Amino acid sequence: MLASLNHAHLSFGPQEVLKDVTWALQEDECWGVIGRNGAGKSTLFKVLLGQLELDGGVVVRPTKERGIRMGHYAQDLEPETDGGVLEETLSAFGDVNALQRSIHDLEHRMSEPGSDLDVVMQHYQLATEAFERLDGFTIRARAEGILFALGFSPEMLDKNVHELSGGQKSRVMLAKAILQGQDLLLLDEPTNHLDLPSLRWLESFLSDTTATVAVISHDRYFLDSVATSILEIEAGRSRVYEGNYSEFMEKKEQELEIAEKHFEQQQGYIRKQEEYIRRNIAGQNTKQARGRRTHLQKLQRLDKPLRDRRKVKFSFPETQRSGDTALVLDKVTVGWDGVPLFAPLDHLQVKRGQKLAIVGFNGTGKSTLLKAISEEIPFIAGTCRLGSQVKLGYFDQHHRNLDPRNTIFQQIQGVIPMAPKQDVLGFLAKFQFRGDDVDKPVTVLSGGERARLSIATLIREGVNLLLLDEPTNHMDIHSMEAMEDTILSFSGAVVLVTHDRYLLGRVSDSLLRVHEGKAEFREGSYEDHQAWVDLDLGHEPSEEEETAVLPKSKGKEIPKAKEAPKPTLAPVRPAAIDKERQRTLKRLERLVGEAEARVAELEAKAASLNEALVTADPADWKNFQEQTDALKAVEMDLAYALAEWEERQRALEEVQTQ
Repeated sequence: MLASLNHAHLSFGPQEVLKDVTWALQEDECWGVIGRNGAGKSTLFKVLLGQLELDGGVVVRPTKERGIRMGHYAQDLEPETDGGVLEETLSAFGDVNALQRSIHDLEHRMSEPGSDLDVVMQHYQLATEAFERLDGFTIRARAEGILFALGFSPEMLDKNVHELSGGQKSRVMLAKAILQGQDLLLLDEPTNHLDLPSLRWLESFLSDTTATVAVISHDRYFLDSVATSILEIEAGRSRVYEGNYSEFMEKKEQELEIAEKHFEQQQGYIRKQEEYIRRNIAGQNTKQARGRRTHLQKLQRLDKPLRDRRKVKFSFPETQRSGDTALVLDKVTVGWDGVPLFAPLDHLQVKRGQKLAIVGFNGTGKSTLLKAISEEIPFIAGTCRLGSQVKLGYFDQHHRNLDPRNTIFQQIQGVIPMAPKQDVLGFLAKFQFRGDDVDKPVTVLSGGERARLSIATLIREGVNLLLLDEPTNHMDIHSMEAMEDTILSFSGAVVLVTHDRYLLGRVSDSLLRVHEGKAEFREGSYEDHQAWVDLDLGHEPSEEEETAVLPKSKGKEIPKAKEAPKPTLAPVRPAAIDKERQRTLKRLERLVGEAEARVAELEAKAASLNEALVTADPADWKNFQEQTDALKAVEMDLAYALAEWEERQRALEEVQTQ
């Protein structure tokens, strides 16, 4: 075990950040750490690093004294040296640098006349062996390879780190963490400053590394690619799930359905007892009624598992229906100081209900095009026309539709001044602005809060053409999912700029790629044109290559910078002989049988517990609570057992139809 937390508790003043967190990091794991903004994810890392001490519980830290080589990345880390990019990356290996200097000094002494050659040779051998144990001969080459993969050119390796941009500094610190973390890597939002080729390289590296990885990220596509387990921090408590993010969501949904069922069962029990109390409190059975009332008062009530506790529920009101065409761009191009960023786009129509995503590297003109469509800046050439009855709304990264003089309540009330107060409060509650929050000034809001309020303002205005520029920036995963649902349910047209591949895959039905001075349009989703969008493959894949299965690399070497493996055809396998097929069928039939027996066993157990719950003495609230907890555990096991049975049954059917 590399590190662990056992029933960890930590408070900052009256605020409980960690209430009961248990987590163990074993060898050869890749953890995705998720939770709402402010849930305590970064705090968790700081506890493991020794930067914070727990109020309660036990922590086992990954220290050098335990022989653990750990790398840690966070966005607020600062360089330790005043040297170049490569020097800063290697600065953590002071022992290696000292040994290298010692080796050079001993080599010089060996050439000097009169030196005690035997003693010098003995020291040289010891220093060389220690240098090899610390991988001294490969560290520099590995550091250069990582830096190249993260977007640095050879010429930049000697550039002073304090002359770099914020994003470049972050990538240096990430390279340094990767180089250090040969046993354990703790990464806090490592993808924020990476372009797509660097991001794809990082995904490949984390999938292939032998180090244990724990990564805090809101990038669901990234988590699906690298995570083998998920740690969710919710309301200060931890839950562990096997699998990547998508598998976590399936299991979470199953748990939610079971929790809803148990809540309804308890509510039925409470209603039954309250009805008995109402009918008998003043009659002959008043003693029993009072007893039941006492038991109800002591009953531990289950919280209603509201689905909108996990998602921020955005919803658009009915908008005025536009014509079939929402937006027309003809021969348009944009740029600055008269210099176009791309060649004129021939002709593009955006239809009502269409979800067009604009993709490409930073600086290619994506956001500039949205500014021109919204008339913030002029087009360099061409014409732009809105369709009939189109009302345009523009969400920009700086949330300029917010008035800094307003409170949250005033911002929304200003859209429809005559709306009743309760209507405004109810609307704001959908965006998680409740209670005293509605009186917060816009100037004190966090980035995520500003984004939510900006979207709320557009929704209140009832637009039917939305221009969205990186709408999920500063949002946690729950808010991102709600944003996707909102865009999908929006009946108007959407033009979207985003680097969020998960968002792109869910909502887009057409694509405009801005790349190498050209703007090209394609019908279809991100999955239909992934290689074309990602821009990091060496050639346009053929239809046959796009359907090929790509083998996953298991090597330990760091992939080359800015390169990705070209799609290769899966090898053609000879048809299995009958005996092999029969053995496979027999094994799968056995597994299906075991799964069926497990399901039957759990169904019988659940039925027995349900019957016991129905016939239990209603006044015995403690017994009711125990029965409810037991039933909840069995039904959760049953949900997982059913999923396993379905998976094995599908595998059996696939072999049977071959």
